[in-house]
Amino acid sequence: MIKNLTNMVLLCPEGVQEHNKRTGQLIRDLLTEIGRNDLVELWRFGDLSPCDYHDLGKRNDDIDNLEHCERGSDFFSDAFRKASGNKESIFCSIASDLCRYHHERWDGKGGPEHLTGDNIPIIARAAAVANAWDHLKTECPGTNDTELLKKIKKHEGVYYDPEMVCALFRLFPV
Repeated sequence: MIKNLTNMVLLCPEGVQEHNKRTGQLIRDLLTEIGRNDLVELWRFGDLSPCDYHDLGKRNDDIDNLEHCERGSDFFSDAFRKASGNKESIFCSIASDLCRYHHERWDGKGGPEHLTGDNIPIIARAAAVANAWDHLKTECPGTNDTELLKKIKKHEGVYYDPEMVCALFRLFPV
């Protein structure tokens, strides 16, 4: 599985690979901030964290569509079926959920399944906020954190889990 995962990562553009790493770290930070570091540790498979793969499968031509969500989720679902142990199974299951559901919205108007609120897996709720934050930080260079936090706050309870937004504010106090 690790060799195949490495190959999938290398198929992603370099910018996507870096975005995955930054977003993955913020997902872990958000989960830790809300007191769920236990999940971060439970989900690990050796040195690998499922948090680092939300855009696995994204290609240059996927920038404005969600096909990468299915590609990444399918990769991890297939790896789950072939997994040889509990830790690998947990890692693959969580990574599959992350890939599939990180574009869901708190209000149910996201995709692919239009899940709402707590029906969205917690890793995907953290990823939605972390993903938005990383995009804002890279697309609005020079904009101060206060302004970026306001942009996230504007969508709290609509796009984003309010608990995750509060955690982001605690991580970036202004």
